[in-house]
Amino acid sequence: MKKLLLLLIAAYSSAPVVAQESNHHYRADSLLSRWVIGVDVLGGLVSQNFTTPNTFANYPNTLNTNTGMLKYRDGYSFGGEAQLGFFFGKKRHFGIGAGFLYMQQHGDAVLNNYHVEYKATDGSGNIYRQLVTGNDVRESIISTNINIPFVLKYKNRFSKHWGFAADAGALFNLQMNNAYTTHAAFDYEAIYKFVPSGDGGTVSVYDNATIPSSNDWFITKAEFLKNNPNGNYQDYINAKRALGFNVGQGMNPGTRKGNSPYSQGSVGLIIQPSFNYFLSDHTALNFGAYYMLQPFKSNPEAGYRLTDGMGTYSSVMNNVKSSINQSYGINIGVRFFLGNKREPLVITSIDQSSPTYCGLCDGNMVLHGLIPNQPVTVDYSVNGGQPASYPATAQSNGDVKITNLCAGNYTGITAKIKKRTAAGKDVAMADPAMRISSQNPSNPTMPATCDGSVTLNGLYAGKTVKISYNLNGAAQPGFTGVVNSGNSITISGLCEGTYTGIVATTGNCTANGADFTLVAPLPPTPPAPPAPPAATVTDKIDISTPILFDFNKTTVHKDSYPVLKEAAEEMKEDRNKTITINGYTDIIGTPKYNQALSVKRANAVKKHLTKMGVNPHRLKVVGHGANQPVESNNTAEGRHEDRRAVMKAKN
Repeated sequence: MKKLLLLLIAAYSSAPVVAQESNHHYRADSLLSRWVIGVDVLGGLVSQNFTTPNTFANYPNTLNTNTGMLKYRDGYSFGGEAQLGFFFGKKRHFGIGAGFLYMQQHGDAVLNNYHVEYKATDGSGNIYRQLVTGNDVRESIISTNINIPFVLKYKNRFSKHWGFAADAGALFNLQMNNAYTTHAAFDYEAIYKFVPSGDGGTVSVYDNATIPSSNDWFITKAEFLKNNPNGNYQDYINAKRALGFNVGQGMNPGTRKGNSPYSQGSVGLIIQPSFNYFLSDHTALNFGAYYMLQPFKSNPEAGYRLTDGMGTYSSVMNNVKSSINQSYGINIGVRFFLGNKREPLVITSIDQSSPTYCGLCDGNMVLHGLIPNQPVTVDYSVNGGQPASYPATAQSNGDVKITNLCAGNYTGITAKIKKRTAAGKDVAMADPAMRISSQNPSNPTMPATCDGSVTLNGLYAGKTVKISYNLNGAAQPGFTGVVNSGNSITISGLCEGTYTGIVATTGNCTANGADFTLVAPLPPTPPAPPAPPAATVTDKIDISTPILFDFNKTTVHKDSYPVLKEAAEEMKEDRNKTITINGYTDIIGTPKYNQALSVKRANAVKKHLTKMGVNPHRLKVVGHGANQPVESNNTAEGRHEDRRAVMKAKN
């Protein structure tokens, strides 16, 4: 039962997703009738836990006795229920209900290991030990269980067709009758003990020894077969019974059927969770489970004995003091919602779609939950203005779509169908951002020649765009043109320098570009001067000789390797010496960029020295950016001299 309930809970959690019809019109719980009639068919398993009193005292002078343990097995039940429910509150999720419940329950009451030996008197007045052994002491029980349920009810319809319901409350029992058919058979045997009497005869007495005396007279199967291994015990026992002895083998009760109702039924419990499948707003099918717990009390029969002799029998149910009855299984049924209520007009939700690009009025919004196939008039305000009413007809699913909407704040949204009006939540539509997806700059062909360009990509084709920018920090006149079919536009006639603050504007839409720098190529390198005479042994290279770099580069040229080699040799000769490597750039570029570039150049020199065996902890790196120029930056030659790194030794 626990697994079944967990399965129902899991299914309930996932059902709204599986059966979701969020855009489909249906009547919610608040619009359904407060009054519900439910009819269900129930079927499942049943169990009973019996409490029985000890009956040893009802058998005089018992020996070797076991009156057995009563158990209920193989129980199942089925039946039907009818209920009338009333739901209250605004949403009508909760209510109360009462009705009539009939269950028929089938099972076996089994008494195991029944065997008694007790003092008895036969028809001739002789005292003897009666032995009774039960064979298949089992009763088929058909219980008629009639109740009045009084429950708290819950329901929740979460789509057009699907809902969930649960009942839980008390069961007031009217009747619990147990009709039985016994399958029991008994072996009746006897042991006599005779002792001398005062008149020279004998009298019978009760042998109360656990093991009877070997001198006793045994009318038992074990004793007969021990002395007559090939004899017919049935003939023997029949002959003894004909003489009046209370003995027999496999004897059936004289009455095999009867009734044994419980004398008192107390208040029980019922729980019924189920799913509802709505065929319409007035009818729903139920699929679910049920669980019932019912305690019963009874008055055990006074002096109860299962059997007193051949043919006598008292049902095992006559010795039941109390029973805990549990039944669980599935229920299938139908619910009828009585009456009707006029449905108010509502906008359940609004979906929106903003314009596809900045400044275009191709947005839309969809109103859900209106009455299908009905003429609708929609009114709204946008950015405080009041456009004309929008006439439409609701689709078969209750949707109304309003098109050709611009970006803005839409408020006061109402839908009117005949005399009913519904209000919706405010909607905000935003223009998507205009972006410059990429830029392609092209440097001037020569110094002091303004034939550079930049191409801006990702703008709106066919739109007029105005572009503003700064050159080396100074605002420029700007550029206006039409974006080509490839979504790009090119600005030509650009000089060397750093371009910042790039903004492209179309209507009310703007896009920002990235900063870039245009640099003319260096003039042709003049012929190298004649090589100096070979250095004598006394010549020495100055390690403070500048190490020059190409524009925007950090690569050390081979021409500077002798300076680096000399610095490495001096560091090996003097272990206390340290070197500070100072990096510099020309003036082209932003200060932040140039500062980082100067540090990279100094680190490139440090890397070479480290490869030559210099301990990196004896090397210090300092970047100066475009500060401390050694030549004028107005010429390409001067800027070339400033793109440098200089080593300074210290002992």
